[in-house]
Amino acid sequence: MFAREMVKQSLPLLLLCGIGAILTGHVFSSMSVLFQPESSSFIPGLIVVIPAIIAMRGNVSTAMGSRLGSAYHLGIINESNMWNQELKQNILGSLSLSFLMSFIIGLLAFGTSSLLGVQPHFVELILIVLLAGTFSGIVLSLLTVGIVYMVFKRGYDPDNITGPALATFGDIITILSILGSALLVGGLV
Repeated sequence: MFAREMVKQSLPLLLLCGIGAILTGHVFSSMSVLFQPESSSFIPGLIVVIPAIIAMRGNVSTAMGSRLGSAYHLGIINESNMWNQELKQNILGSLSLSFLMSFIIGLLAFGTSSLLGVQPHFVELILIVLLAGTFSGIVLSLLTVGIVYMVFKRGYDPDNITGPALATFGDIITILSILGSALLVGGLV
């Protein structure tokens, strides 16, 4: 009986996650002009950033979703007392971690690219990573709260829903944030 309920809750979401992964790949392939040195839109070192920032966003968001799920199970957060201090601290911690890790990822990408003979623009690369990491962090923090709230309201187990949903939404939102940040900063610098 437990396995049937888990499949009933998870299967539709996992199918949507597969579609989301295909969409993310399509957006990523449309960004290929940013990775080609002969292109006028080329941003040196950007390709090094993408796996790290996508992994960071997925890890931070799913960890926050797990913490909020546990807080709901323990009664620390509930529908009537949603925006309490516990939730605010989780959001603040998630955003702080996103900003700090984005900066570190930017530094590491700059160093790695330089070691590989690519000459990235330090300010440009750091700005792209900070903007993408911070924007996707804000969006995903709000999305995390919404998903956890809806999952509990419907009586589902958050362990079956939040992880896959946040990982997929994190990929989509982060790749779009990187693209937007690269276009914005590339046009400014």
